[in-house]
Amino acid sequence: MRRFVLDSNAIDPIADSPGAYEATRSAIDDGKIELLITHVNIDELAAIPDLDRRSFLLLLLCDLGTLVPTGAAALDYSRLDFCRFHDDVEVTEALRSGNIDHTRDALIAVTADFEKCALVTNEKRLTNRSRDRGIEVLTTRDLLAEIGFQMP
Repeated sequence: MRRFVLDSNAIDPIADSPGAYEATRSAIDDGKIELLITHVNIDELAAIPDLDRRSFLLLLLCDLGTLVPTGAAALDYSRLDFCRFHDDVEVTEALRSGNIDHTRDALIAVTADFEKCALVTNEKRLTNRSRDRGIEVLTTRDLLAEIGFQMP
């Protein structure tokens, strides 16, 4: 089974491409993949102002994902029961790029590093920083192609 940590922006193409959800659900049910999510994903999607979009994305995320603690903790960002504490603050800082606004992204990438699995994101900055740290990165399109679904 191949495991992936989803960045919050990775759920949008699954939600917006007809058949993508069904293909992803089937790959999970068949034991081909496991999608890991964190409280950060839920927190970010819960902040979407459009109620219908917010509800739709949260339902998809929670249906497809397995909730795991983040791979690190960050003051004012982490939920204590849903994070891990460790001594290697360098990795979180490197992924955050010295910008506190990137803390949530860093926590998601650190989780992929901790879980020893690929990160699925559609964000270039996070992709570059993660690859610099040796984390495998795919886009949602790459993930869907890996399970045999071609996005239009």
